Amino acid sequence: MEHTSPMGTPSIGFVGIGVMGQAMATNLVQRSGRSVVVHDLDPDRIEAMRKIGVEVAPTLADLSAKCDVVFLSLPNARAVESVVLGAGGLADTGHNGQTVVDLSTSTVALARELSAQLRERGISFLDAPVSRTHSAAVAGTLAITVGAADRGDFDRIEPLLRFMATDITLCGRPGAGTLVKLLNNLIVFETVVALSEAITVARRSGLIDDKLFFDALSRGSASSFALTNHGMKSLLPDTHPVGLFSSEYMLKDIGYALGFARDLGISTELGDTAEKMLGQAVEYGYGDQYHTVVVRVVEKNSLPREEISTLT
Repeated sequence: MEHTSPMGTPSIGFVGIGVMGQAMATNLVQRSGRSVVVHDLDPDRIEAMRKIGVEVAPTLADLSAKCDVVFLSLPNARAVESVVLGAGGLADTGHNGQTVVDLSTSTVALARELSAQLRERGISFLDAPVSRTHSAAVAGTLAITVGAADRGDFDRIEPLLRFMATDITLCGRPGAGTLVKLLNNLIVFETVVALSEAITVARRSGLIDDKLFFDALSRGSASSFALTNHGMKSLLPDTHPVGLFSSEYMLKDIGYALGFARDLGISTELGDTAEKMLGQAVEYGYGDQYHTVVVRVVEKNSLPREEISTLT
């Protein structure tokens, strides 16, 4: 049974109106022509969505009853598991033919479990974590990697994903989209650590202007997405704001990636170092700041200037 809006099109549910979720839900509202129903525990986030004309569901059960497609954008695997498998969650309240799409960054194991459990209830599940920045979420230019048990499930949902993303890849069976996202974040953060060390060396040397240094890198083989975005926009001005992808969030994602690698018996020395430095960033009180703040860890773990010889 389809649950339709007054325009006759199936309604969309969206659970989790955080920094990324609000931008994605807004794009769905403004671009899809569908009725969108949202649910979040934060009244301020809900109020922001009311202003653009969405319907607010007081409970997950209410949202689930009205929607044939439900998107999730939640902070971690624990929250995803609670929303889907907890009391009154989507597994309990969903209906045959419904599709749940998890845009969160969770774990491979949970993606597999949710796909299996929901399938037994006649509900399709896709793990579809998003990549790129908050500005990309606002612009609708995210990248999404998808895991799905059935190609038909992906084909039905892809048009909706296109309202939020420009690059969408079906990576394989359940868990595959999550794995690609986790490894993406691992590579990005390892690169951020490398850039943090490099700019600290350049600054302390006194031999080259910061901007000139990064400009030179961008023209050489060290050029990368991380240099252009994390380097130029955060490390160069040395600004690491609260409210973007924080050290705590990145630590969560790196932990998920390394945990999966360890389960496979794979050594991840570079990843282990990156995880250690993120942990130190949190210990130093930078947990809520953009993860580029790891440059502070490089600085704090270095000898003070007065303890080193002057370069000649």
